[in-house]
Amino acid sequence: MQNIKILHVTDLHFRHNGRLFYSTGKKINNGLILNGCNVLNISDRDSTSQKKNIFDIGSKKYLLNLLVQNIENFRPDMILFGHVDRLDYENFIKIKEKYSNIRFAQWFLDPLIEKGPDFEKNKNRFFLKYQFCEANFITTAVDVLGFVDQNKTFFIPNPIDPSIDIYKNFKENKALDVFIALSHGQHRGILKKGFTDDRIKFIQKLTTKATYNIFGYKKNPVWGQAFFEELNKCSMAINLSRGKPIKHYSSDRISSLLGNGMLTFIHEKYDFHDFFNKNEIVFYKNIIDLNNKILYFKKNPKLLKRIAENGHKKSHKIFNNKLIADFIVRKTMNIKIKSNISWMND
Repeated sequence: MQNIKILHVTDLHFRHNGRLFYSTGKKINNGLILNGCNVLNISDRDSTSQKKNIFDIGSKKYLLNLLVQNIENFRPDMILFGHVDRLDYENFIKIKEKYSNIRFAQWFLDPLIEKGPDFEKNKNRFFLKYQFCEANFITTAVDVLGFVDQNKTFFIPNPIDPSIDIYKNFKENKALDVFIALSHGQHRGILKKGFTDDRIKFIQKLTTKATYNIFGYKKNPVWGQAFFEELNKCSMAINLSRGKPIKHYSSDRISSLLGNGMLTFIHEKYDFHDFFNKNEIVFYKNIIDLNNKILYFKKNPKLLKRIAENGHKKSHKIFNNKLIADFIVRKTMNIKIKSNISWMND
């Protein structure tokens, strides 16, 4: 892994002034560096937002030229894309043909649930780079998606970064019981007007016998260090993702919940029992089951803390960003995988 040169092209959110310092792109970037890779960054959306031009819609020409110049100067062994949507099919063809000696990969976090939220949009975004990449990495189990090649598409969990996910909520009593965060409005920092989805209907059915710290519903989403300060007020958290449960998928929020030592509830149909047991995370079947378990653990704080601590330890071990970054590079560069973590065989 030493001395591999990687051009990592992803949104690093500089224009948001630190509001998303814990983004997946940042965590993967940190993991690549921890593995001894020589990493050069292009923050695509920051770059294009600064170079708006009526003669270059979406700043596509500018971004393509920026990418080519960086390739020429850096001469990377590998280019890793994360949600890069501003380039089109022809751009990728030109890059791939011109630099055929470079290996290409992408990571993609958004849900790929058929008949689910933004399915066609997300599928098209994913496939924009799919055919040009030696390896594709997604946060949904590959074996439940009938439209991907399992020889070049691989599951990765949402990464935990020990330099970012630093809290251990299980170590002390908390003022509130349950933390819930919905992330719509991510790039605005405020709620979308008229927004609603099934998660809100679910929240409205939660037991009133527990206390909550909820963001993205009635209150604006919370970002930056304030996100961790609000999270740190609670002992438990519910991991709610958009759409119906699909094997191993979760929004990136789960890394913040498990990674900061909260007792985390997740629906059993996400099949996270492939990674965690009932002494590390709490599975629920439906809203009634969830409400019963919230109240049970509220009344049993010692057990709550023990399971939360176990989940924290396990998640930092198997979902850490250094391990995930190592897997991404090895799969892309066709280097033997050294670890034998369960999700690597997904």
